[in-house]
Amino acid sequence: MDKQDQTSLTRALRALLPIVPPGEKKRFVALLALAVLSALSELLTAGVVALLAATFSSVEAVLNKAPFLFLREEYGLAFDQDPRLLGLALLALLVCTVAGKNALALLQLGQQARFAESVGAAARKHLFRFYQRAPYLWINRNGVADLNFGLSAAIYLAAALNLVLQGGASILALVMLLVGLISVSPLPSLLLIAILGIGGSIIVKTCRAMQDRCSKAVYQADYQIAKINHMALHGLKEMRLSRRENVLFASLSEGLNETIRARSRQLVFARLPVALLEILGFAALLVMMVFLMYVQDAGMARISGVMGFMAAAAWRGLPIANRLVETIISARNSLPYLRKTVELTALEKSLAPVLLPLDEQPAPLPFARSIVLDDLSFQYPGTGIGVRHVSMTIRKGETIGLIGLSGAGKSTLINLLTGLVPADSGRVLVDDIELKRSNVRSWMGRIGYVPQAPYILDATLAENVALSRWGEEIDREQVLKCCRMAALDFVDDLEQGIDTVLGDRGTRLSGGQAQRVAIARALYSEPDLLIFDEATSALDLKNEKIVHETILNLRARVTILVIAHRLSTVQGCDALVWMDKGRIRATGPVQEVLPEYEAALRQSGETPSKVDV
Repeated sequence: MDKQDQTSLTRALRALLPIVPPGEKKRFVALLALAVLSALSELLTAGVVALLAATFSSVEAVLNKAPFLFLREEYGLAFDQDPRLLGLALLALLVCTVAGKNALALLQLGQQARFAESVGAAARKHLFRFYQRAPYLWINRNGVADLNFGLSAAIYLAAALNLVLQGGASILALVMLLVGLISVSPLPSLLLIAILGIGGSIIVKTCRAMQDRCSKAVYQADYQIAKINHMALHGLKEMRLSRRENVLFASLSEGLNETIRARSRQLVFARLPVALLEILGFAALLVMMVFLMYVQDAGMARISGVMGFMAAAAWRGLPIANRLVETIISARNSLPYLRKTVELTALEKSLAPVLLPLDEQPAPLPFARSIVLDDLSFQYPGTGIGVRHVSMTIRKGETIGLIGLSGAGKSTLINLLTGLVPADSGRVLVDDIELKRSNVRSWMGRIGYVPQAPYILDATLAENVALSRWGEEIDREQVLKCCRMAALDFVDDLEQGIDTVLGDRGTRLSGGQAQRVAIARALYSEPDLLIFDEATSALDLKNEKIVHETILNLRARVTILVIAHRLSTVQGCDALVWMDKGRIRATGPVQEVLPEYEAALRQSGETPSKVDV
């Protein structure tokens, strides 16, 4: 059993306590008060039922009890003329008691649900915020499917917490009933408690192990199904072209079948301890009867009084005990999901030194002169891939082309330059100010980025272009201006112009059109530094030429860094930087570096082209 499997429900909830909002802690105190009142109402109800049963059995015996003696002596309520009035009064009291008990129970249930849902929502928001602040490499390494499942697992916190609160209230109610039993008949009650306690613990422990195995099986099946769903939806094109639909469907079916088997066993084992406890409860009453008859040699009047109260306590206590066991089992069913949430919160603590400070106002970072990469080195964990001792200067207003074969370190260098990834050593200086956690968000806000495979929202064209200012009112004139600059000549052909919904991942667009939407998006915020990360690779020659002209037209207003897929894209740059095996091999004017790069390509067996490499 691994360390995660050893995390108990109590430890998991305790580990998640810091997530609880401060205001909800006051609600928790109110819940405790409601639980005490509810438990007292259960005890009062059981007492009234026992008293009512005794009244119908022997009115005289009841009238000689201490409470009624007090009523007779102080208020003259003797019920001598018509003893039936006593039964009527007790029934009326029972109705009031049951009504009050149920009103308290409903109020308690509502407050419990609100408290649990508030904490569950806080957990989801906490994890979502953690993902937003987490290191870029950590997000990529864990994968979107696993992170999405982590957010989904946090939903179970509300359900588990609600169940635990219900369980706590049930325990309190049982304690009250047991205290009442002990006050009526100490020795038999203690024997009853011993039988129920020992027998109940054996039943619960035995069934808990089986239930935990079922819960783990359900969790693993759900996790596999989530991964298959993610693959089927996000890899639709590749999986369809590979004719993997039937294989995916078979995997999904097997996962669902395993879930059916695991959940069926889970339900059986969830009901088993309840059935066994019910049998144990009535068997305990049988033992009590034997104890009273043959050990204490009690008369029928005493047996009637003790067993009447015990029967009333069992009438209220057994459903509560059954509910408690069901609550514990249901709560433990959510334990694997809670462990996932605990694991993520623990990871958040370990990553605290490198989390982005989103709650703070980023320190301003002006860019008026230059960007300097000073002896930068970085290596991806567990690999030899990265960049080593890279130094270069990008002056304000320059257009720099970054060339090199795949794996040369171009994209890694961009990640370091933008601050997405911190360097292992070396510095990034913007106007002589070092890029740090305190100012990296300010720097990111000055960058326009056009990736090779842009993400298109299931939203309108205008909303996609204005993504960098999402949540603010869209400047429609700016959107149209950016569309013209990015050569979005298909806007007029759309049914609703810039208000046309593009579909998830741009299903209504071609690859080249999606690329141009990404270029318009990068221009919308009027960045100081514009990065084209092989952004023209999906365009045909005509559109590549148009975008290239757009890049040239922007040179006077913005600093541009172009990672080149086509050599024709970098011919208009002010300078080229040739990356090779994580190092800068050459840098200088295009007319000097490009011929040298083409010659190296020929020597390595590549075929250089002005159009494509």
